[in-house]
Amino acid sequence: MDKLSTDKKRKKSSLIYNRDQKGWIFVAPMVIGFLGLFLPVFIDSIRYAFHQVAIQPGGGFVMNFVGWDNFHHMLRVDPYFLWHLEASARETLINLGIIVVFSMFVAVVLNSKMRGRAFFRAIFFIPVILATGIIARIDAQNSIMHAYLNVPGIDVGATVGAMDVGDSQGIISTLALRQYLMQIFNFNQTLVDMTVNAANNMYGVVNAAGVQILIFLAGLQSISPSIYEAAKMEGCSAWESFWKITLPLLSPLIFTNVIYTIVDSFTNPNNRIMHSIRGSMNAGQYGHAAAATWVYFLVAVVIIGGFSFFLKRVMFYQGRRDD
Repeated sequence: MDKLSTDKKRKKSSLIYNRDQKGWIFVAPMVIGFLGLFLPVFIDSIRYAFHQVAIQPGGGFVMNFVGWDNFHHMLRVDPYFLWHLEASARETLINLGIIVVFSMFVAVVLNSKMRGRAFFRAIFFIPVILATGIIARIDAQNSIMHAYLNVPGIDVGATVGAMDVGDSQGIISTLALRQYLMQIFNFNQTLVDMTVNAANNMYGVVNAAGVQILIFLAGLQSISPSIYEAAKMEGCSAWESFWKITLPLLSPLIFTNVIYTIVDSFTNPNNRIMHSIRGSMNAGQYGHAAAATWVYFLVAVVIIGGFSFFLKRVMFYQGRRDD
């Protein structure tokens, strides 16, 4: 018995070792790239955060050690940084739920048997491909709305219903929508803010959900149809199958999309903090920009760590075995 048990343990250890070796081979390019490219940048950014960096006219730069002065100025003197940080984190958390739920809904619809599935999948992913091109420039300059307002013979007030252009984004009046939700549906302020944000940022939600939709589609297509057939034979409805089969099996991909969406939102060059950091760099305040970047990075790590701690406890892995 002892010999048999020892052989099983040795075989099991060998399988685990081989699996771990394959895992390290798979992530080796990322590890090499991080050590060779990103780690030196990280180290330099830490040095800059504790120095005042001055660019020399003839080329190069000079660093003067200032200790924690950059962090003190950013957190205690700068009146806008903490406000921008709080606004960026709040927008990220609000958009996170909207994007993940929207992408899952679209993936479920696109995974169903329907004509033109490939065409509709391309429609949702095209904005991701063109995000840095003409679509992003059109959105930034609001060219469509300006062109629409300048068309001769169109009464804008009659068309959009006495809309205050300064208080709207696109066709939806923010003020009118807030009043409608609070008076008709009696929504509280938090729910009103989330609904208005989703309505005004509909293009941003669709544009940011392309990768998440593809990830959910891959997960849905990996679920065996026999599971749904067995559930249907047992009397489960489509709604029950979604909550008891689809959602648990997609939980690892929900975790992946949550982390991806947080990182994508925090690194979006159009959010307030990234815009502030870019402004500091343009002004030659490289030490201040490095300090702001590290504070921003730590806030992102805390948020990602909190979601990871919670979601890992509710994830379900099909066919998982304890080694």
